[in-house]
Amino acid sequence: MQRMDSGRRSALWSIGLVLVLAFILTACNLNTGVVGDGQTAISGPPTVQIAAPPANATFLENIAVNIQALIGNAGTDIARIEISVDGTVIETLESPNPGGAPSFSIAQSWQASGVGQHTIDVVAFRADGSSSVPVPVTINVISTQPSPTATTQATTSSGGQSTPTTGSQQAQPTSAPTNPPAPTNPPPPAATSTPSVPYVTINQGINVRSGPGTIFNPPIGSLAANDTAELLARSPDGQWFKIKYYNGTGWVFASFTSPSVDPGSLQVDAGPPPPAPTATPQPTAIPATAAPATTANLVLGNVGLSPDIPFTCGQTVAITMDIANLGSAATTNGGSISIQDIHVASGQVTASTSGAFGPINAGQTINVGGMFLTVTTYVGEQHKLVVRVNPDGAVAETVSGDNNREWTYTLNAGC
Repeated sequence: MQRMDSGRRSALWSIGLVLVLAFILTACNLNTGVVGDGQTAISGPPTVQIAAPPANATFLENIAVNIQALIGNAGTDIARIEISVDGTVIETLESPNPGGAPSFSIAQSWQASGVGQHTIDVVAFRADGSSSVPVPVTINVISTQPSPTATTQATTSSGGQSTPTTGSQQAQPTSAPTNPPAPTNPPPPAATSTPSVPYVTINQGINVRSGPGTIFNPPIGSLAANDTAELLARSPDGQWFKIKYYNGTGWVFASFTSPSVDPGSLQVDAGPPPPAPTATPQPTAIPATAAPATTANLVLGNVGLSPDIPFTCGQTVAITMDIANLGSAATTNGGSISIQDIHVASGQVTASTSGAFGPINAGQTINVGGMFLTVTTYVGEQHKLVVRVNPDGAVAETVSGDNNREWTYTLNAGC
């Protein structure tokens, strides 16, 4: 009996040893199979997609260029991200993905310097030394041109009198187009007894609107970085400038311009009355017999704000968020994220940023970070923070009503 018990114990010990060895072998091979929460293990080099700046974009010298990139096929072993300009690394982000998300985004600012073309590149490195394939983006940096009144020269008219003109201001459109394109140079100021008329220089590409606010939509045209325009007036809150635009007038957001005079010296113009709100079109119901094109469904989960709401004027807020695919099929491509801070009283967008995410498997949740927002206007007034996932519908999904989140708060003093 004792001999049988000893043999049974020996057999049980052997079985236990086999099970332990099997468990160890399984644990060692987790990186080639399916890991926890239904996520597929990640192998191969990471990928990089530069979301901003767009290729061939133009920036004024000394203006901050926002660099944003989406890192895909990531995981826990992304050792570093190198951001370079013209082959020189300007920033290294160490261990940028501590949560091990399959994809995440990063952001970095570069002060544009050096007139001419520049190449921006973002490369992701794994701990084993493998890296993403370089995908450089080329941008253009230009210098500030002389003001429209600084290069005044005399040209003789047919009557023998001298009339002040300005460099590139000699050619003017004979009539205002129905939908004016973005002009290479804005319309010149009309000749007056004194050539020193107020003007603004455009710091970055900007829309021209028919009134002082984004509610005057769509824009009537646009101006490019380094364009100039005659400055006519300012809005009562000083947030918008009225300019001469072709044979008429338009309004531009003051924060994106550099005026040649103290804005307080300008005439105040309330502008035209705001347009009546238009009814939001109702979505067309899908017939019961029609099957949706996809069974993926993106859902915006937890949103992290550091520091949290209420925001303080001039303080940069870091934003992260969870995006889940609660559908039954993976998304076929990645999408974008839109973040806007809106002044409630005027409807004006006071600050905005964007992000990106890669394809998401069914049942998977990813965390996206690297987005930053700074609000600097309308202190002590109500603001609304709006976060939208897949705002342009680039990712096909069955439901889009669960992609948005809003917060209302009062902006604290701090600027």
